[in-house]
Amino acid sequence: MTFWQEFKATYSGSMAFLIACPLLALVPIVFELLQHAIEVHIGMYGSLAAAKATEHHPLRMGFGMLKIVSLTVPIYWVTRFLPARDARFAATVDPLAIRLFTGYFCFSIALVAIQLFALPQTGIVMLVSFVIWQVVGSLLLAWGVATTFANVTIGPVASFRIMAPQLPWTFAFTFVVILPLMIPHYALGALALLGPKILMWPVMIVDSLLVGWLTAVMIAGGYYAATRAATRAGVSLMPRGLSFATTSD
Repeated sequence: MTFWQEFKATYSGSMAFLIACPLLALVPIVFELLQHAIEVHIGMYGSLAAAKATEHHPLRMGFGMLKIVSLTVPIYWVTRFLPARDARFAATVDPLAIRLFTGYFCFSIALVAIQLFALPQTGIVMLVSFVIWQVVGSLLLAWGVATTFANVTIGPVASFRIMAPQLPWTFAFTFVVILPLMIPHYALGALALLGPKILMWPVMIVDSLLVGWLTAVMIAGGYYAATRAATRAGVSLMPRGLSFATTSD
């Protein structure tokens, strides 16, 4: 598929997931709301100065880590949903897939924990670590997708080999695909901080719902990028014997 076709498939697939699996889609929404509640509790939305002063508050950082977990766990069920848009298959607890996915999940969370808690929270360090995280994350996409289908043949090393030739395309695609939702996400955050306080919670609720969609979009973008790279490498992210009548639009 072309870049635009992959983009459309990402958004149509993410919307289909939200409609077919509303309870699963609630996970990141609930944790985003919890983080907003913590931010209100520590006084982050009192003023711009208060926001800067509490940006790295321990409570906010701790719940921020929980939110990252809530954005990572859905990789399992969103990815399983996308090939055939099958809600039942998405929610199926496959012991082997869970075990394999747990390895990918723990590695991903460890990278985020290093970024949040081990590195200085200064502008240049955060920017460099974000770019490095995006590159490593792009190289590991094939591994992450393969784990959700219980494919034991694709681990981190194989994922690097699959994704490396497509790294520039993957990096650009996974960044561009989130922009239509990231821009309003940050705009809503600014409105909650700087706008009339009577609008704060309604804005936060809308933002949390948006994050639920954004989560599905990020995962779907990763799935289609990994599938594209695997196809060009002549390999399948599905284990032998597992196939779907795929849907991409």
